[in-house]
Amino acid sequence: MLHRFATHAMNRTERSRQWCALTRADHVEFADDREASLRGGDFGQLRLCLVSMGSHRVVQTRPAEASGGAPALKFLFQEEGNATVRQGGLENRIQAGQWCAIRKDIGYEIDAPGPSRQLSLTVPCELVPAQRRGIQWWRRPRGYLRGAAQILHASASASVLSGGSLSQKNCEQLGGQLAQMVEMTLCSDTQDSFPDLREERRRAVLEFIDDRLAESGLDVGQIAHEFGCSSRTIHKLFEGEAHTVGRAIWERRLERCRHDMIDPSLASRSITQIAHHWGFSDSQHFSRAFKARFGITPREYRTLYILN
Repeated sequence: MLHRFATHAMNRTERSRQWCALTRADHVEFADDREASLRGGDFGQLRLCLVSMGSHRVVQTRPAEASGGAPALKFLFQEEGNATVRQGGLENRIQAGQWCAIRKDIGYEIDAPGPSRQLSLTVPCELVPAQRRGIQWWRRPRGYLRGAAQILHASASASVLSGGSLSQKNCEQLGGQLAQMVEMTLCSDTQDSFPDLREERRRAVLEFIDDRLAESGLDVGQIAHEFGCSSRTIHKLFEGEAHTVGRAIWERRLERCRHDMIDPSLASRSITQIAHHWGFSDSQHFSRAFKARFGITPREYRTLYILN
């Protein structure tokens, strides 16, 4: 069964108390007044959670374990914003489009300076390939915008958003398949290869896009000006990819709208308000684009997930 939760508090102290009671974190500090929300549940031995929060700091000093008492790893996919993860005296910063992993048998901290959305995938260590790796290996940020990691993230994201309509048996089967995808992702990792400068540049462009998605005037010309190059150069970064840079902006705006429409903390916002916030000036045009992308209208989508 998937659960949905959103804080509803008059002050940050009460919101922190609510969040700690739900997640069993030792300490949470909220630095703004945005409500925090969570959607997730168990898929067999795996646990998936989609978390949306404002500026915050989470501290877990006690070792945490997966259900059943088994030691586990938590994979963090940064979907929006950025965060600094500290564990074992080391720290790393993950940006939108990157993932890292946390050893749950060791205390950790997560510090996000602004609005942040993360998809977490908690996996018992017994399901992870046997090769032993230290904290430094797990903490290293890696991209998930292509390859095996992209498939894992897309599958986990679809599971946590649609799992409410599945039976327990189906969820368990899906968990087994996701565990296999985790193994595939880890086995295909090439951390010792030379850095892909084109991929790093492309990721920087995507991060710039994510930071300015709410600006209706965002286009290739603005991006090229920011990076001091021609529009043609920006277009070439996306050659051979699933989407052009213009389509990437479009897709990411639709995804932001989709997430916000089912975020419990934003339930009071109308669909039109959400669409306008993410740069869509025409609500009817947005509705047609949303249906073309996801197969149902925004209103049908929101109603479906309220019922689930």
